[in-house]
Amino acid sequence: MRFLVFSDTHGVRTPMQELYNLYPNDGIIHLGDYISDARWMMERTNGHPVYQVKGNCDYGAPGPELQMLELGGVMFLLTHGHRFGVKSGYGSLLAEGKRRGAQAVLFGHTHVPYLEEREGVLMMNPGALRNPGRDYGIIEIENGKVKGALLHQYD
Repeated sequence: MRFLVFSDTHGVRTPMQELYNLYPNDGIIHLGDYISDARWMMERTNGHPVYQVKGNCDYGAPGPELQMLELGGVMFLLTHGHRFGVKSGYGSLLAEGKRRGAQAVLFGHTHVPYLEEREGVLMMNPGALRNPGRDYGIIEIENGKVKGALLHQYD
């Protein structure tokens, strides 16, 4: 299974659709800021799922701020990250992921790409699609194992 991971799109929609069309995938994970962009993509994915959480800029928009999700036998915690103070460090978010039994924690908010396995948990921030390089991530799941990659649409 392969999922495209976007965060902090802030109205930058066309690159999401371009990347969706470029990569064979099983769906999209959108980590907030702007959840309306995720909903826009839902209309363009030919039935593929678009998992989504709200960010700090999604004032009054419906949707969860945190979501536990099982994909291909792997438990994911999805969140934007602002409620866990990720601009000051990832310890609180990692602790929450471990407490909930997540094997992978996906978040955004900082606009800085990050990928590391910490204490047996894959931590990924795809960066911001609105960044000049158009930062995003890919998650691949095979045989109950997850791996991630950080990519840029433009270098």
